[in-house]
Amino acid sequence: MSYIDLQSALQDWPYEPDKISVRKILGADGKVRIQMRVELGILQMEAAGRPDGQRPHQYESLLDYYRAQLSRHEACNGTTLGFSLSKEDCHQLRLEASLYYRRYVAYYVLEEYPNVWRDTAHNLAISDLCRDYALEREDRLFLEEYRPYLIMMDARARAYHALEEGEPASALAHVNRGILHIRTHLEQFGSPEALETCEELKMLRHMSAQLSKQMPKNSLLVTRKALRAAIEQERFEEAARLRDELKNLYGPG
Repeated sequence: MSYIDLQSALQDWPYEPDKISVRKILGADGKVRIQMRVELGILQMEAAGRPDGQRPHQYESLLDYYRAQLSRHEACNGTTLGFSLSKEDCHQLRLEASLYYRRYVAYYVLEEYPNVWRDTAHNLAISDLCRDYALEREDRLFLEEYRPYLIMMDARARAYHALEEGEPASALAHVNRGILHIRTHLEQFGSPEALETCEELKMLRHMSAQLSKQMPKNSLLVTRKALRAAIEQERFEEAARLRDELKNLYGPG
């Protein structure tokens, strides 16, 4: 058995305590991979699929496997009633979520925002699955503590991507939608004071205020005109998006 000393690789890429250091590399097999420098070494992740490259039960992820099990149960029984996740199932799903967490943080540092919300969506779906189907109350609630952070990261990634595309109104709408979703979550699972102390809410509110300053004065008129045109031309998906944008930017009506 042979072993490889990583000392030279670690010296070439020093650890910086106050910085999240991330890079992309091309593997020996020609595949792009993500590396993150941590205090005692280097984490390496696949760029897509499960970050550790595993295929549990021949599925791309455990989430996909349990979703397939849920669909099979519903097809056989005509209902999702009776489907459940054991304590071990939830534990394994949480371990998978921790892998995706590391990767979406890495992609955020790399400013590859669509990949951020791809992975935050994965973890939000794991949270939903455990909340809805875990046998034990503890497992149903465990991941809810992290939902505000996931929503915040998702909103920020979508907002920054919209800014890159030259769409400040869409960026503001994504941020305000994130604020609304976190508020709804805290009202259901948190305490009344959490609405004022939640760091994720504070961050998104600050971002919303900054984006509002960048909005052109005629943005409301422009968006309403675009909505009317989309309806007249029967571009209903775009019309729905613009209607949501108006609601998130300026409130109902």
